[in-house]
Amino acid sequence: MGGALVRRVEALACPLIRWAAAAPVLPEPAMRRHLRPLAMATIAATLSLPASHAGADTTHARSTATSTAAPAPAEVVAARQYFFGAENVDPITGVVRPGEVHLSWVSVATFAAAVDGHVVLFDAYIHKQEDRPNYVPATTQDLVDLAPEAIFVGHAHFDHALDSGPIAAATGAVVVGTQSHCDQARASGGDAVRCEVVFSDLDDFGAVREFDVFDDVCTSAVLHVHSAAEPPDPDHDHTSNPVPTPDAGTVLLHPPGPGFMFDAAGDEGGTVLYQLRIGDFALTYHDSSGPLKEQAPQVFDVLRGLPQTDVQVGAILGFNQPFNGLRDPAMYIEALRPTVFVPNHHDFVTEYGSSDDFEPVLLGDLEAMGVETEVRFLYDPFDYVRPNLLSYRIDDARWDRGLASDACPKPRTAASLGAAPIAAAPAANAALPATGGGLGFLAMALAGFLAGRGRSRPGPQL
Repeated sequence: MGGALVRRVEALACPLIRWAAAAPVLPEPAMRRHLRPLAMATIAATLSLPASHAGADTTHARSTATSTAAPAPAEVVAARQYFFGAENVDPITGVVRPGEVHLSWVSVATFAAAVDGHVVLFDAYIHKQEDRPNYVPATTQDLVDLAPEAIFVGHAHFDHALDSGPIAAATGAVVVGTQSHCDQARASGGDAVRCEVVFSDLDDFGAVREFDVFDDVCTSAVLHVHSAAEPPDPDHDHTSNPVPTPDAGTVLLHPPGPGFMFDAAGDEGGTVLYQLRIGDFALTYHDSSGPLKEQAPQVFDVLRGLPQTDVQVGAILGFNQPFNGLRDPAMYIEALRPTVFVPNHHDFVTEYGSSDDFEPVLLGDLEAMGVETEVRFLYDPFDYVRPNLLSYRIDDARWDRGLASDACPKPRTAASLGAAPIAAAPAANAALPATGGGLGFLAMALAGFLAGRGRSRPGPQL
């Protein structure tokens, strides 16, 4: 009954919901908000439809080819299929299709990722910390079941790294970050937590380290600046500051649950940007965007000096927003010049569907700076755990700028992993996300001042 219900909703309601959430033909966010209640009504309508309307059964066929890799536990296969799509995961070994990069937004700045077959986490936190799928359709246990090989910590505030220690302890994943990030992960996960320490607490902004968590993936780390409030920049248009407004349709989707919170747990411990490269493809990730213009302008040159970014996943919410809008994240994008930009962190504080108010402001700032990039905006809670929404072939011609080199390994193949070909078939993917929480945008102005400046600080966090 439960599976049929999910398939009915997915087959009939989800196309309308996703169209109303993204609505590329409706540029005004307000128009999208008015359409979402209609989408919610469609959900209710589908519940009374007979199962015959659900379409074909989504159970995938098992490959008849022989796999030489060891079978994975059932919970690992199920979790990876949930986050990355059943069509991209070997049903026996749990190997995610190599030669591709799959990103699945979990919440805030946490992403489950499969990078050329390597399963990793960027940050480790479930928004609202519910012990059942609700506003976020995933739990900390789901992240454990993914069996990640590594956890890349951008910084260690609670809304980014709260679960890094327990997940690493349960899975054996290596925690990548600063010495402080490692110490905090071991404090919560035990001394057996493995770490790849990329920076000490004495390194300066703009420090760069090249290292290999995986032999077949080139990785760079840059120590940069956490978001912080600065006086209004006279060179920036302050009339474009976003004013997030909750979406009534999202609020009514289900009863309120836990909201965001400012928590003193977790010290920043330094803020790190990561770039992972395979062949000609480069993925850059950062979970905070600081006021580099005022605090560390030398970092701009470091970012410009990195290999060309193809997909940038970057934070757009920060303590400087009430005073300088989205200037800081736009300046990161200007320095990195990605082919595709994917935002994160805009669902924390500015939740309940209000995050879409950031989109036109970001696009306007990029246009004013003369930056041309494809912005793949994400809308909470609709885009949480959306397999194939952020999937990229490593050998796609769009990444080829005639700068190919042998510096980084080429993408792996299924044969090299001992995996059988994966039988492509439609999957039910995620059940429809539910909603809870509250709005705390007005607290950001005060919190930004309280956060102050500097590398490590307790207190209000983003």
